[in-house]
Amino acid sequence: MKVKNIVIAQDRFSLLGGITTVNRILGRAFEEAGYNVSYLALYDNMGDNPDTVTPDFVIRSGSLVSKTTHNKLVYNNPGPLGVVLMAKKGFTALWDRYNAVRTSRYLRSLGKDTVILTSMTDIAEYLVDYARKDQKQGVGYLYEFHSAFESFHRTTREKALQDIGRYYDSFIALSEGDARLFAEWLKRPVDAVYNPNAFIDPEVQKKVLEVAQQKKPVIQYVGRYGAEKGLMHILESFIACAQEFPEWVLKFNGSGSQEVEQQIKDRVASLELALAERIVVGGPLNSEQVLEAYAEASLTICASDFEGGPMSLQEGMRVGTPLVSYPSSYLLLDYLPEFGYLADERSVEALTKQLRLAIGDDELRAKKSALCVEKSSIFSPEHIVRCWEKVFESIHR
Repeated sequence: MKVKNIVIAQDRFSLLGGITTVNRILGRAFEEAGYNVSYLALYDNMGDNPDTVTPDFVIRSGSLVSKTTHNKLVYNNPGPLGVVLMAKKGFTALWDRYNAVRTSRYLRSLGKDTVILTSMTDIAEYLVDYARKDQKQGVGYLYEFHSAFESFHRTTREKALQDIGRYYDSFIALSEGDARLFAEWLKRPVDAVYNPNAFIDPEVQKKVLEVAQQKKPVIQYVGRYGAEKGLMHILESFIACAQEFPEWVLKFNGSGSQEVEQQIKDRVASLELALAERIVVGGPLNSEQVLEAYAEASLTICASDFEGGPMSLQEGMRVGTPLVSYPSSYLLLDYLPEFGYLADERSVEALTKQLRLAIGDDELRAKKSALCVEKSSIFSPEHIVRCWEKVFESIHR
């Protein structure tokens, strides 16, 4: 399929996390490659994500969404005899029909040289009806699954993902291993495309690389605060090593679950003051700050239950900062034995073993740091665009 226009679709572009970051980077990469890029969202932006993209079209836009059953809180407060819930169900049907007409008109306006690239299941599921062959209008529909095959993002959405796999032109995973598993499960070809690294302006690149030459004894986590991210495992592993390596510091940066963040803070507060002061719990960072944080650090760390393609791997690689991680994705299984430190299993003991090795062997860490920089081009935006173009070529009209 010859492609001129690319629509990047997401549930909400203000969501903090890797998918939002990747889509912003991809958008710029496609634009610099000569494509026309626009953004489609299921819901309006909200919150304080510093890298939020403003969508060109929002399906369920405006304050009226709070008057519908798309606002799930109505199920907790149905009103006397369920009257409020019944009224909102009726209004939701009318509002959804109105939005379906708006969306159909928008999709028809895109032209036949267009692909819609979805990366979240809700928006992809919403567009399934439009992706059916009799309604495609020449538009190509692609879905990229941003987590591991074994993650709850698949196991809790199997029906939706099977429909997406049945009607979308392309289904994409973040690693060859996950692509093989999805291909067997969906009984269709599945491609693999890595996430791209962020663009760096020349001045920022110079600054970041200078910082990377003077690495500090810092272990850096950047990401969402979520139960599946294993942040308490990271904390306990650091505590287990802290006495042996008194100059090292652990830094957390991100946002998300207040409960998880409070668990970390409560555990830190229970420690002796000298150790507690070596653990920093901070807020979210913008793209430039993320690179600076990774450049300054000697190690990045990840203890997720599952990952698709963790940005901490590739963002750390470009500034020579190896990753210590659980074996939570095929991408990590492929790359970490050479470029980082891979725990044998998802346990605090296994993570501590690799963290102790990473901190204690300066020569090995320096070797892995150099390899990270050398091989980081596989995640460059230019290379990733070429990978996507191969996917576009596989779509036949």
